[in-house]
Amino acid sequence: MKKMIFSAAAFALVAVSSIALAPTTAEAIPAFARQTGAGCMSCHFQNFVALNPFGRAFKMGSFTDVGDQALIEDDDLSIPAVLNATFVIRAEYANENKTGEASTGTYEIPKDAVLMLAGRIGSNSGAFVEFDGGAANWQFLNSFDVSGFKVGIGAHKSGFGGSGVLELSNVFGQHGGKLGGKNISAIQNAGFTQDTTGIGAWIGNDLGYVQFALIAPAIATTGITNVGLTLGKMVRAVATLDVGGWDTLIGFGFVTGNAGKGNTAGNLAAVRVPMNMQFVDLQAQGELGHMSVGVYADWAHAKGETSAAPNVGIATGSGNFYGSIVDEAGNTVANTAGKKFDAFSIRGEIEPIERVLLGIGYGYKQLSQGAPGDITVKTFHLAATYIVYQNMELNVVFDSAKLNDPTAALASSTTRKVVLEVEALM
Repeated sequence: MKKMIFSAAAFALVAVSSIALAPTTAEAIPAFARQTGAGCMSCHFQNFVALNPFGRAFKMGSFTDVGDQALIEDDDLSIPAVLNATFVIRAEYANENKTGEASTGTYEIPKDAVLMLAGRIGSNSGAFVEFDGGAANWQFLNSFDVSGFKVGIGAHKSGFGGSGVLELSNVFGQHGGKLGGKNISAIQNAGFTQDTTGIGAWIGNDLGYVQFALIAPAIATTGITNVGLTLGKMVRAVATLDVGGWDTLIGFGFVTGNAGKGNTAGNLAAVRVPMNMQFVDLQAQGELGHMSVGVYADWAHAKGETSAAPNVGIATGSGNFYGSIVDEAGNTVANTAGKKFDAFSIRGEIEPIERVLLGIGYGYKQLSQGAPGDITVKTFHLAATYIVYQNMELNVVFDSAKLNDPTAALASSTTRKVVLEVEALM
């Protein structure tokens, strides 16, 4: 513990020094800000990642809106005069302390170094691509105006979840990372943990949207990144409401079907991933007094394979598409056929003073397995962010997760993890 405190203090000293030397003006220069001529907070709520109504409209419009940036236009051509790029750099210190094990601390400088290319590629089309030595995450969107609605099609491959073709919620996935919130998300834990390939279509406006997608998770543990032409089916609907001046989203979805190439024993190229999941999510963003406040909650239920034999090639699962539960260290606690997974989470994020965000949350997940008893994980979540600029922040995230596993030698254990992070977008 003493080592953990010392390391955290050292990291914080460097971070505070950078704040003291930094100018106080807030300027934003990522790819979308360059294209639109607007600051990052024009699209984001509280800080970057989480979307506000303008950001949702920009994304539903396939990233095509431009500001004063010059366009090169010709027959069937309408692109920005410059390539809009962003470079993301992130440094991290993490300390983990688990019951019965020695504390571990790691520095990663950089933790991530990612090049993003994003924005308009035509009058109705846009894209978002992250490179970290390869195309780690990518998204292609194409949309049209039809009688007051945006109608679109898209494709993606990313770790942002099965609804990543067009996801606008800040509860989980791509936009749920603010203050580490997606760590406790029920939807994230129930099935949206694997990298996912998807194609889909949507229709929506400022009152909400409906999405239909065909999706397939990548099975990294087998070396298989393409699980074949058989895809699972996902339906996702979100209502956008104004409730007492609060920007409110109420959503639900379900995933069903199989993804893969079959289920031939011993053949890792023939993996079938059954997907059976239902979920509900809620977010409300507004103000209390002069403080910006966000409230986020979700519930999810998933069911694993019901056949006598587990699926071939699924040695470790991440989420209960695969009949498994994962502890807070990323280890698979259980992974067998026929189990049911239930989870819920709730968290709040508040800006008590300018540039400072505080978050608190609770997450619960349960794997029902009959005798000798269910496996559960209860996570208490605390976080804080200092916004140096709109495109640079300092983050502290603390998670304390209590695991109860009646099948283990140590039936009850607690994992406490502290992450200190500096992130900048150039």
